[in-house]
Amino acid sequence: MVYSYFDLNKSGYKINQYKYHQFARNRILVTTKHGGWAVLDEEEFEMLKRDKIKEDLILFKSLEENGIILTERNLERVANRQRERLSHLFNGVSLHIITPTLRCNQICSYCHARAKDIKEKKYDMDKRTARDVIDFIFESPSPEIGIEFQGGEPLANFPIVKYIIQYSKRKAEEKGKKVKYMLVSNLTMMDESILKYLIKNNVSLCTSLDGPKEVHDKNRRYINGNGTYEDVVYWIDKIKNEYKYPLGALPTITKFSLSHGKEIVNEYVKRGFESIRIRHMVNAGFASERWSQLGYSAKEFLDFWKSSLDYIIKLNQEGTNIVEGVSLIILKNILSSKHQPYTCFSSPCGAALTQLAYDYNGDIFTCDEARSFETFKLGNVKENSYEDIMTSPPALNIIGLTSGLSSICDNCVWHPYCGNCLVSSYGQHKTVIPKLPVNRECKIRGGMVKHIFDILTGSEKKNILMKWYNTTEKI
Repeated sequence: MVYSYFDLNKSGYKINQYKYHQFARNRILVTTKHGGWAVLDEEEFEMLKRDKIKEDLILFKSLEENGIILTERNLERVANRQRERLSHLFNGVSLHIITPTLRCNQICSYCHARAKDIKEKKYDMDKRTARDVIDFIFESPSPEIGIEFQGGEPLANFPIVKYIIQYSKRKAEEKGKKVKYMLVSNLTMMDESILKYLIKNNVSLCTSLDGPKEVHDKNRRYINGNGTYEDVVYWIDKIKNEYKYPLGALPTITKFSLSHGKEIVNEYVKRGFESIRIRHMVNAGFASERWSQLGYSAKEFLDFWKSSLDYIIKLNQEGTNIVEGVSLIILKNILSSKHQPYTCFSSPCGAALTQLAYDYNGDIFTCDEARSFETFKLGNVKENSYEDIMTSPPALNIIGLTSGLSSICDNCVWHPYCGNCLVSSYGQHKTVIPKLPVNRECKIRGGMVKHIFDILTGSEKKNILMKWYNTTEKI
């Protein structure tokens, strides 16, 4: 909301548009669209509601500092904070997710990509398509390009991964851009020569580890039905301990996982990981088809996540350093004016804005999970230019819908720190218009933000969260 100089000078200030949530009798959270927030007692909140804040100079200064009220002194600072938070609107697509193949040697129960049998080579990307994808990518005005390989299992078509790396390096040099690489792999098709090539080319690595053997093998099996845990942890240990190379990992939580929170966290500690991002399932791909077997309510997941977070905080208090990643992302959204690159807690999110996904045949989708549904297809690199795609009504509609301004997100106290997911909404309701407040994704994300605020404003656990925040902010 923008006010003129004249408006501000009528009384010296203007109350910003705000939303509120009452945590306890004397603890009321007030938030604004630009991300400002304050915790008030009931008397202070009444003064704000009745526009009596000039009667309390300390309260006035606090609200001015946090942008709850706007004055000549803070208006530029509040505008700059909003500009920083929305900086991703103006830089072009920087994250490009490429599917070298849809083939995979595993059949994971929740696969959002609906991976194909390892023998189905018709789902491999060829060199001509790979070249077209890279040419399209480098039309982005972003000075930094991130290329992330997903699947299927990208190592099943490793020659194309190598070709893309080699060709994109030449392209980056021609265009005067920086390029970095990431590869998401189940690791079970890894070998020494592949690993050495990836390390030589500074390719960041991430894998899936759903927990200890019992949990991981329940969710992630080979096509022949055998579990994959032993092979995955072999390569995790080898990469981390023998090669001393950074490796990230994520657990995906299914209904079966809900009773194994501590064991999942302990597995990450055992494997030497310093962070774990507890990720709920997206209602897409195989997970959408099997939700009755794999899924859970928002409350069930939130209870699991909260108890797991409590356990992680307890481990930290006892001297074990491990960070819960979702908590840290939310914390950064609350405490920092900088835009956080994790798109799922941005509004608008990064779909068709900071990221695009490219299928094996050159089809362009709004994001990686969106490959599950033709609804989110924007075009094809062989037929469309970057400008065509980014100015097309489908892309602009997606960006508009993920802003939350067309739904009750706009009136939600958590909205400045959250974001909706159209893919998950579509998986649940078969429409890109979120059916709030019944939307499961909305309840989960809002519940997470609420819980972090609850800790941040009224719990001794705050010290651990602030340690995580302060450590990462210095990096």
